[in-house]
Amino acid sequence: MLEIDESYWNSWLRWHLYRRFRKRPRDAFKGALLRMRRLLRELPEGALAIDCGANVGDVTAFLLARGLKVIAFEPDPAALDVLRSRFPETPGLTIEAKAVGAKPGRAPFYQTQSASSGEIADTIASSLVRRDVHMSAPVSEVEIVDLVAYVEALPEPVRLLKLDIEGYEAEVLEAILDAGLDRRIDLILVETHEHFSEQLSRRLGAIRERMATGRIDNICLGWR
Repeated sequence: MLEIDESYWNSWLRWHLYRRFRKRPRDAFKGALLRMRRLLRELPEGALAIDCGANVGDVTAFLLARGLKVIAFEPDPAALDVLRSRFPETPGLTIEAKAVGAKPGRAPFYQTQSASSGEIADTIASSLVRRDVHMSAPVSEVEIVDLVAYVEALPEPVRLLKLDIEGYEAEVLEAILDAGLDRRIDLILVETHEHFSEQLSRRLGAIRERMATGRIDNICLGWR
């Protein structure tokens, strides 16, 4: 669930006093949250955000409440049911029952045993990437959207992009950087999953080097 307990100025003060110096994962998330709050204070009503890996819609609800339009991608069938029931015919919201990637296609989709048994909170671990925590059989096959092509086809700019896509973030970020799409989005918030595999960790390390070399500062890799 998105943590909104702090006021903007309390968050700003804590960040500048000590959070940014401690270099803890929790503080990195608070810094990313502060940057999102700062951007939302500047955006006009009706600006467009994309929530990739929306799950049951906590971030989507936060953005809608602040006057943004939201496109929410969620491939997990159980989380999708909750998302749709939570926001029936909501103005300004488009729900895409799809995953996002670097190219279009279809792929098997996996859940944990607990999620398949009805624990909605555990759908946050559902993924296109097979891991030991998942059941051996996929629960469904989902459509994958080429996110870069999707964004470029939209009739208006995307101002905020959130990526929480359980191990697919490296290939999507690589595609975004290759296309220069990062330069057209105000802020990109990403949850990373280096612990999934050594390969994913290396790819994310290369992305961090690329961001540092290119002085790309509108991508936050500390989202949680």
